[in-house]
Order: sequence, then C-alpha cells, then structure tokens
Amino acid sequence: MYTYTEVKYKREEAGGFFHVLNQRVNQFFKEKNLTRKATAYGKFKAILFLAVYAGLVTTICMANGNVAVMLLCFAYLGFHQICCALILGHEGVHGSFSNNPKLNKLMSYGFDLIGTSGYIWGMRHVHSHHPYPMVRELDLDIRQNEMLTLIPIEKPKKMFRYQHIYAPFLYLLYTLSVVFYRDYVDFFSDRIGNKRIKHGVKELTELFIAKVVYFGHTLILPFFLSGCGWGWVIVGFLCMHVMSSITAASALFPAHIHEDAIFPLPDPKTGELEFTWAEHQIKTTMDFGTNNPVVAFFWGGINYHVIHHLFPTVSHIHFRKIQGIFEKTADEFGIQYNVQPSLFKALRSHWRSLKKNGIALVQVRELSEIV
Repeated sequence: MYTYTEVKYKREEAGGFFHVLNQRVNQFFKEKNLTRKATAYGKFKAILFLAVYAGLVTTICMANGNVAVMLLCFAYLGFHQICCALILGHEGVHGSFSNNPKLNKLMSYGFDLIGTSGYIWGMRHVHSHHPYPMVRELDLDIRQNEMLTLIPIEKPKKMFRYQHIYAPFLYLLYTLSVVFYRDYVDFFSDRIGNKRIKHGVKELTELFIAKVVYFGHTLILPFFLSGCGWGWVIVGFLCMHVMSSITAASALFPAHIHEDAIFPLPDPKTGELEFTWAEHQIKTTMDFGTNNPVVAFFWGGINYHVIHHLFPTVSHIHFRKIQGIFEKTADEFGIQYNVQPSLFKALRSHWRSLKKNGIALVQVRELSEIV
C-alpha cells in the first residue's frame, strides 16, 4: 500500500502544457478584470439556491395536511439539496467561493445543511480524491465496497458480474448511506485514505449540531407542523433521499467512472506516476453534459470536471469560458481532451463501466486483444 509521501508525479518540463495553460488563464482574468472567485452573479446564485431551499422546507412544514404538496416538495428538495451542496458546499471546501476563509467555511456548511459533514467531505475530497484521482489506495472515491467494484480487479466476486443490474438500485440509497453510515465511519476512523487524522472536540460538536439541524428541518418540524401523518412524513423523507441519491450519482460518477476510464499505478520501485500532475488530472477525468447549460447551472459546473481538477480554487461560474482556453492549449500540445457532451451518454458509459468491471480483469484483457 502506498502513502501520499511515497507517490509523486512526473516533473513537467519548462514551458510545458500546464505552465502555458496557467499563464493563459491568469491573463484571461487580468484582461477581463475578473476575480477568480464568485462574482456578484455567483453570490446571487448562492443566495437564490438558499432561498429556494428555505422556501421548500417552509412549504413542507405549512402543507396543512396536503400530502400531495408535501411529497412533491420533499421530492424536489432532494434534487435541490445536491445542487446546494455543489454550488455552496463544494465551493466552500475548495476555497473557490471567496478570498475570505471564514466565508468559505460558512459555504462549506452547505454539506451539513443536507445531512452530511462538510468537514469530512472536504477531507475525503480535497485530501484524498483531488491529489491522486483514480490512483488505487489513495483515492477513496474509487474504492469498491462489498457490493460493488468501480475498478477492474483480477478476481471479482461472482456477484459483481451482475452489478450493472443491481447497482442502479443501490444508488437510490446513496445519500441515506452517507448520512446514516459513512460520515460516522470516516469521523471515528484515524485516517482518510492513507492520511492520518485526529479529530478534535470542535469537529465532533459541529458534526452533532449539524445532524440535529438536518433531522430537525427534514423530519421533526414536518412531523409537528405539516399536518400530515408521521407515516407520510417518513415517505416524503425517503422520497427526498431517492431524488438526492439519483442526482448525486448522476452528477458525481460519470466524471471519473466510465467505460474508458484509466487507473494509473505508481512505479513499484520509485513511486512515480507515469504522467505529470496536469496530464494525470486530464487523463483520469471527463467533462460531460457540456451541451446543456442547464446542467452546469444547477450542478455548480461540476460537469466541467477537467477544468475543476486543473483549477480547483476557481469558482465554477468561470469554467465554461476557461474550457475554451484549455481546449485550445490541449490541442496545441497534442493532449487528448476527454469529453462526452451528452449527459445521457455519459451516464450510459458509467453503466457500461460497471458491467465491464464486474468481469475478471484477465477476461477484459482477452476481449481487448480480440477487438
């Protein structure tokens, strides 16, 4: 098993791809006199999504016994929760919303608002996934559990050959698993990936308060104020999680787990990866749904995932324009840009990867040789 200190990237040559790209992106912000963080539009967008969130919760609590209204609002709240997490929390943990660390910390509570921990999510995402995407042992996001394998392995369990059939049903429970299980496993562990951690009383207190606030406005208040029976409130709560799970899986999984995904391994002797840091980010990441501006609006630009990995501290509202600069520079350096403009096709590719990874690695190799 590798540790973070043992694995290193290939050094980029002077005047290399990322050096040129970074210069051009810096020049773009300078010429346009733009901040790299959220502009007035970005701040308005954050306020708008928070206001809609508050409106949905208020409508649920004031349903006055109208079960249909309550269930519809719960269902849309599930979708909206992930939007808030990506537009507020995701920007906060990366420090891309503001130059003010306190404001970024406040935005990171967008995760706590929807039931998970912004603190833990930041540890997993910023300190495990982003430094070494798709590197086994280091990237927590690709670690298979007992029910699924997201990476090709030599001897998968027999059940994995059917994972493309049952995985979509497991995905419906994704956010429930995070809220009720994963947060606590991560918090009471002494490491995130291969990074040793020690949580303090402050972090434990924040986790407890966040969970109370979450269950308070999604379960307790609707129980007492909606006028609907407790059974219907639980049904609404579950509908919310089904919608949030579908949204989260659709927004997060296609960017890395698709049928052409690669899983680079460090050299067993030197610990060096085959590519430079920037090349590694590009080769292991895919943009998706880029032909639909609605996707970028609601999902905080997460579909411009290559740009996000290359410039994680830049606000998502700039991604679409930076993409043009990136595409031009990548073409000049002969670097392949992984993109699937259709969200549907990207999701289908993710599904195919589940089918592919459920087969023994040796069989995959034999099939590729035949092709």
